[in-house]
Amino acid sequence: MPPAWGKTSGRVNVHPCRRKQDLTQLNMYANLPRMWGRLLALLLLGLLGTQTAAGQQTYPWKLPKGVPAPRVPSDSPLTPERVELGRHLFYDTRLSGNGTQACATCHRQELAFTDGRALAVGSTGETHPRSAMSLINAAYRDALTWANPLLKTFEEQIPVPMLGTAPVELGLAGQEDRVYAELARDVVYRELFRSAFPDEDSPVNRPNIVVALASFLRSIVSFRSPFDRYRFGGDASAMPAAAHRGMNLFFSTRTRCAGCHMGHNVSMDLGLNLDGGSKTALSPPDAPAEFMFHNKKG
Repeated sequence: MPPAWGKTSGRVNVHPCRRKQDLTQLNMYANLPRMWGRLLALLLLGLLGTQTAAGQQTYPWKLPKGVPAPRVPSDSPLTPERVELGRHLFYDTRLSGNGTQACATCHRQELAFTDGRALAVGSTGETHPRSAMSLINAAYRDALTWANPLLKTFEEQIPVPMLGTAPVELGLAGQEDRVYAELARDVVYRELFRSAFPDEDSPVNRPNIVVALASFLRSIVSFRSPFDRYRFGGDASAMPAAAHRGMNLFFSTRTRCAGCHMGHNVSMDLGLNLDGGSKTALSPPDAPAEFMFHNKKG
């Protein structure tokens, strides 16, 4: 059984100031009716929820005031049932070809959903060329891997660690029929899949496993870091003096760290630092990506 879903360490920070502040403020005031309408709709969605075509309640986001939900693909609606199924799958070693690793092996909650290694190690013992990236707030990112910036949704990216061979991660290739049949025989999984995909007679399959895992990953959001409490909660004591000095340096023209580690495509000038991400529920579906790469290793 997977561990209880608890608090994460939170790595997304929010900057109280923005570049081109004067212009941003003018645009904000000019668009207040439209922006407040969007915010009201978002708040109502988070409080009341909506229903999917199958009559399921959509996932109730619990985010701080001023934080928009991440964008969710229209063909992959987020529901509590899919999140719960994905949580079980995330911690299940049966999703690896040899039964030794789960997604959670390389993405450990207590390590901010990384594995603490400089280089990840796959289920066959193969050392990977990169480390396992944190999954916290990954739902907001425009690109999900260093290796391929074209993978922009979890539904596109998840099959890579499941089935990829260069390098081997979970190593499920060639073992899918056996693994899915084993999951289908599991009493707990039969009920979880039935609840998550009520319209399907045989819901234990790769597309549904990918959707369930994607749903769980989207639910991994955290805005409880000291900087978040300082920015959103107005808690002046949340950050020590050294952190304030670091914040000022981070957003200074001297270091220009925020040039790459700042989400720009966020309504209402929220100033979300999403490590290059801009996929919020309020951003247009065709908005250009803001992810900036400075690691060009192939």
